[in-house]
Amino acid sequence: MNKTENGMDIELDLMEVLLILIKKIWIILACTVAVGLGAFLISRFLITPQYTASISMYVYNGEKRTDQLITASDLSTSQKLVQTYIVVLTSNTVLERVSSQLDHAYTTDELRDMIEASSISNTEAFGVTVTNPDPAAAQKIANTIAEFAPDEIIRVVKAGGVEVIDYAVLPDKPSSPHSMRNGAIGALLGLVLSSLLVVVLALLDTTIRSEEDLTNKFDLPVLGVIPSLTANKGDGGYSRYGRYAN
Repeated sequence: MNKTENGMDIELDLMEVLLILIKKIWIILACTVAVGLGAFLISRFLITPQYTASISMYVYNGEKRTDQLITASDLSTSQKLVQTYIVVLTSNTVLERVSSQLDHAYTTDELRDMIEASSISNTEAFGVTVTNPDPAAAQKIANTIAEFAPDEIIRVVKAGGVEVIDYAVLPDKPSSPHSMRNGAIGALLGLVLSSLLVVVLALLDTTIRSEEDLTNKFDLPVLGVIPSLTANKGDGGYSRYGRYAN
């Protein structure tokens, strides 16, 4: 143990920490189960499930090539165009067209919040995902983007071209929340926080409960103990120090 100049302990050793954790294991387990179960139940019953539908598109440079080899320069240019196309795809110009095709069921800002677009492994392809509480709506929005976005992108950029690789299919299960994963994370968080709390409270507790506490905490000999007239059997006729002094 580390001690200050007056002999007081300022930290517990590893064995003492382990004993504290074992002694309070029921509190730690209760907190672990409670937090884990709470996170699971909140994820399962209080958070609205979200469904994700995805489309993918291929970007090419210039006119479609059917009888010519695609050069490295073509691929490099296409990869650069991907980022430009993604910016245009999420612009008001494109999203207003999509909103119009959906009978203005969603505003451009609402559509933008549902949409995520990114290149696929730094290739000439990019993917677009649409997340919505309604799986049919997610599919419809994604396919509407696939249908009308390419022409709008080319009209704005006036370079390269876009072809749809995959259209969206109807999601059969929610993409979030992940109830089991959230429950596991909650249980781990409850375990860590309850263990830390138990150890910290033990470190802050200066109550003297036995002769060993005196000899361990102070570099002083014990001259005697005061017998307790109300001591229980098995106490050896001596009171526990925690009843009379801190």
